Amino acid sequence: MKIISFEGVEGVGKSTQITMLDTYLESKGLSTEVLREPGSTQVGENIREILLNTSADLSNESELLLMFAARAQLISEKINYSDKDIILFDRFYDASLAYQGFGRGLSQEIINSLITFTKCPVPDITFLLDIEVEEGFKRKLNDKKDRIESSGIAFFEKVRSGYLDLSQNEPNRIKVLDAKKSIDELHKDIISFVDIIL
Repeated sequence: MKIISFEGVEGVGKSTQITMLDTYLESKGLSTEVLREPGSTQVGENIREILLNTSADLSNESELLLMFAARAQLISEKINYSDKDIILFDRFYDASLAYQGFGRGLSQEIINSLITFTKCPVPDITFLLDIEVEEGFKRKLNDKKDRIESSGIAFFEKVRSGYLDLSQNEPNRIKVLDAKKSIDELHKDIISFVDIIL
């Protein structure tokens, strides 16, 4: 089983590219499953509702631990016994390092210990779709913002910077792609990397 994850700030086009890649992989006769974080299990979806609810006044620490509670359930239910050829993640543990670590200012050491504790598998490849924060928000101008999306530009600048830091630490795994490219160009870039690991 191969794991491919997609990361990036709001509005980079992850969902579109995941759908296109899923279609491509299935056309090659591969079995796939698309998972979103937080979510994709009953427990995870319940936790997602709490995390994204704008009326929830969560501490940063609560946010982090809820993310990992949802993630632990996802790994237990959907990863450990999966018979799929490819798992596609709409965000995975890099998101916690970027959002709760760099964005919220929580300890990277503690986050890494939670990654170990919950036995997160390392993705075979991670696509970081990168775009200027303000450009990303322009794309989502008409969408209703959830609790995390309402965190403000300064927060998301830290998240984006954090993602780019992570990519420099793991350049073999994390591939930074220009999310301002056309949808089709971006898809071709993704395919060129995916074909290598298949």
